[in-house]
Amino acid sequence: MMNETTVMNETTLHEPIATTDEFKSALLATRDWMGISPIQLQMLQLQCRAPECTITASQIATQLGLKNVAAARLEYASFARAVADKLGYAPPRVGKTAVRWWCALSVGRPGTDDKGDGNFEWVMRPELVTALRMMKWA
Repeated sequence: MMNETTVMNETTLHEPIATTDEFKSALLATRDWMGISPIQLQMLQLQCRAPECTITASQIATQLGLKNVAAARLEYASFARAVADKLGYAPPRVGKTAVRWWCALSVGRPGTDDKGDGNFEWVMRPELVTALRMMKWA
């Protein structure tokens, strides 16, 4: 598992952080602990059903009718943080930037940087995709 000072690179980002069964347990624990809002479930479903299980904050905002990209990023990060807590996963941080909670659910498209403009592509972790499909949540 990575700690806060880990430097991110494409290898560490794409390594599995949990098994399918661990994701299933974390999703159920999150549901039972704080609940999963309709927006959060729709967000997971959108991404899981998207081509290559890839989505941007702009797409989430548009497709779910959220106020803006910031609202989509906040929803995604909040849910990802809850899942990370249940997994015991500490997401990476680069320098003094904010913790990248989204890494609990997805990896970034290789070769791209998250500029905060809503166009960064989140690619759902394959173990999470399998968990969601096995649970019939997506």
